[in-house]
Amino acid sequence: LAGPRVVQWFVSHYWGSPLHEFVDSVQKHALGCAGSAGWAENTYWICTFSNNQWRIAEELGVACEDSSFHHALQSSTCRGTVMVLDDQALPLTRSWCLYEVLTT
Repeated sequence: LAGPRVVQWFVSHYWGSPLHEFVDSVQKHALGCAGSAGWAENTYWICTFSNNQWRIAEELGVACEDSSFHHALQSSTCRGTVMVLDDQALPLTRSWCLYEVLTT
């Protein structure tokens, strides 16, 4: 499904992870939350797809609280954060990922 939907899950990840690991992790989360019958009803906020990559400065704003990340995390419809971890837990070494965890 493509197009605007309200955020249910915020995805925090390290951009250096292989795409197939990212997709596998989000898929496992979706199936774990809703089972095979309703997994497609889950909606995820993923920065690559949720931010206008051509206007990233506008998306980030002046302060962290102005950012689209912060607004998504604080949305009344956001149920939580899904952190995509690799075997080294590299997202936990990234300041932006830590900000997302602390804001959740």
